[in-house]
Amino acid sequence: MPATFLVGFWAVSATAGLYAGTPRDIGQVMTSLANPGWAIIAIFGIFVLAVLLRPFQAALVQFLEGYWPNWPGARQVADLAIERHRRILHTAQVIEDFTPGSGPAGQALRDVAERQRRRRRIASSKARAATTQRHYPQHRPEQYDDDDDRLMPTLLGNVLRDGEDTAGDRYGLRFETVAYRLWPTLSNKLDAENSRNLDLLDTSAAMCISLALAAASSVPFISNGGFWFLVPVTAAVLSTVAYRGAILVAKEQGQLQATAVDLHRFDMLTALHYKLPETPGDEWCFNISLSRFFQERECLVEHELSNDLSYCHPTPVTAQEEAGGSAPGKDESGE
Repeated sequence: MPATFLVGFWAVSATAGLYAGTPRDIGQVMTSLANPGWAIIAIFGIFVLAVLLRPFQAALVQFLEGYWPNWPGARQVADLAIERHRRILHTAQVIEDFTPGSGPAGQALRDVAERQRRRRRIASSKARAATTQRHYPQHRPEQYDDDDDRLMPTLLGNVLRDGEDTAGDRYGLRFETVAYRLWPTLSNKLDAENSRNLDLLDTSAAMCISLALAAASSVPFISNGGFWFLVPVTAAVLSTVAYRGAILVAKEQGQLQATAVDLHRFDMLTALHYKLPETPGDEWCFNISLSRFFQERECLVEHELSNDLSYCHPTPVTAQEEAGGSAPGKDESGE
């Protein structure tokens, strides 16, 4: 869909003479688009663009998250963007921690009304500050000693990172390191919902970038005069809407990730043939070691997981037992 939109937008714009500065009426445009040659070129362009972009769907989402390549100046821009989000987060924390004074001490109706209005304004500001903080990952020094914070350059990146941290940090798991070991153990319903949500996130990100490219490429339309300036403005607004939609999908993705960890973290350990922890304290300590083992290439299992670790292998099931039969020479009572 994003490839179809972008190629169609460029084809219609070129046919309408908007890039040449000689706009044509709608009848001439429709006549030109009815040309079989144009249709073949457009279909071929859509196919090529869609095939080329498909492997980069994840890269498009990561680009909007703030994982920018090491181009000259990109690191500096990322640092400035992170600092902006750090200021937004710290401002929200200050507002939420603010303790209002008593206000006007008079008992006149005007003073009482002013106090009530002030309380409502403060309560509204605190509610907005609390909502803002839920968009950002929280620094947990016991698990991220090497990071001053976990902030990303974009709001989408912060929402997705907060979802990952919230899903795994409660159990001592680094979600990004255990995710690929966790997904095979998901139930069919949860796996289907997760796949649907990821596809929606990919589509939203691709539409955001496609609309942004359409807005940038239609800036020359402004020189045509008239209402053509609305084309880049509308494309930019729709790109922003698609980005906000991606943020809403990212919030739901965080809930799905938390659900996956809550329900299937022990299934993951069973699949890895690790003994299940008996207490929350045992689980926390083991998950910290397991996350470190998965994350660092230098870690060896005999060094990282050898302390008080015993494997738990399933008992082999014979073909007769799997078919529901009883062992030879035994009746139903087992004699």
